[in-house]
Amino acid sequence: MATAPLKTYRGNCHCAAFKFSLHVPEISSAQTCNCSICSKKGYLWLYPPTEAFAIERGDGSLTEYHSANKTFTHKFCPTCGTPVMAVAVINGSEMMAINLRTLRDFDVWAIDPYPNPNPPMDGAAHLPVYVPPKFPGPDIRNEAEKGELELYTGNCHCGAVIVAVKSKPISEIHNGNILMYPQTTEVAIHGSEHLSSYMFARRESEHQFCRICGVSVCIKAVDPGEKVTKDWPSEKQDDLKETLKTTTINVRILQGVDVRDAKDVKIERCDMSSVPPLYTVEAGGNIVGIEDWQMEE
Repeated sequence: MATAPLKTYRGNCHCAAFKFSLHVPEISSAQTCNCSICSKKGYLWLYPPTEAFAIERGDGSLTEYHSANKTFTHKFCPTCGTPVMAVAVINGSEMMAINLRTLRDFDVWAIDPYPNPNPPMDGAAHLPVYVPPKFPGPDIRNEAEKGELELYTGNCHCGAVIVAVKSKPISEIHNGNILMYPQTTEVAIHGSEHLSSYMFARRESEHQFCRICGVSVCIKAVDPGEKVTKDWPSEKQDDLKETLKTTTINVRILQGVDVRDAKDVKIERCDMSSVPPLYTVEAGGNIVGIEDWQMEE
């Protein structure tokens, strides 16, 4: 049988502190998993041989996290929160899994349709069974709201950060991170001291993730201050005011919402990859062409 020709793929975390390359046959499929941590992080897995993987920058820089069964060591960037990979030793052999969402110039949507026609790996069936923590605060709905609003609760994987969101039944969300956009007054976050924040060079929002397990929790808009916004068109200023009233939640962390089931949730895809200024790894993971500004106190 003829051996498939090899192709070189390169990937990195968003801030580019960690960069790697893969030398594998052309990638045309991937594996998902329904276990608690894979579901929360939205992994899209490829299992290359270890000799096909090479670190180009940042060896030893990734934070490690072990789930309850301790089979896999999950690795994520402590600066930007990007979930990069997982490693394990099974039956004496080292096994590696790479998150294909970290590859550059690679269309994950071409192999990641929703609903996924290939059933995920049934990691949820493995013991011990994951038990999510309960939100420790009171119901954030008032009595009038309880008849029309659902109370969704969720958490990062390690349970250091727990979220409650009051919302109409979730039926439509956005892809990438799979997001919903409630008003900040409709969200309660317990354990926010465990969140790390990462900002793109646009300085428009803070992406917040658990510094212990690396799970993305929420995105908060940032007010750049009057020095930046004073010359904006009034429509753009009004949009900013509305955006600042919201806390964007990663729906993957919520209990009872199956983002893989199109009958449960409609996912609207939003492709921001071509919106200028373009992301460049060569600039250290920053978006070039934007002047830095200081937030006004």
